[in-house]
Amino acid sequence: MKDIKFKFHTTEMIVRLTTEETGGLYSVIEMTHVPNVGPALHVHPLGPESFVVLEGTYTFYLEDQVVTLQAGQGVTALQNVPHRYVVGPSGGRLIVISPPTLEHYFWTIAQRSLEGPVPLDEEFAVAHEYGQDFLDLSSHWGHK
Repeated sequence: MKDIKFKFHTTEMIVRLTTEETGGLYSVIEMTHVPNVGPALHVHPLGPESFVVLEGTYTFYLEDQVVTLQAGQGVTALQNVPHRYVVGPSGGRLIVISPPTLEHYFWTIAQRSLEGPVPLDEEFAVAHEYGQDFLDLSSHWGHK
């Protein structure tokens, strides 16, 4: 199908496969990140989330484990496992195989952001609606 391209915060996203295209199982998103950003600590109640690094370095925080990955390496955060990541100092690009409907969270916030800043409490409510629950409100995509 046709790729869906948009900007979420400072991240360029391309939805390669939507939840609808995978029969409701998952979505596939390519993300290109600026340096030193990432989401706040969160969980996915609808399924696991897997990451494959294409360029750059990423540090992943999975419960009590810290893993730094480079191009060609991957990691999975299992369903309901708290996780977050931070992009390395040169930026990076990765493929994310996300739980179902997560791409709708990113798309909705990207569209709302075109009209102005979206307060974090509103963003986190949209995230919850599409299967991402934040556990920590600090350092979300550069917000402090």
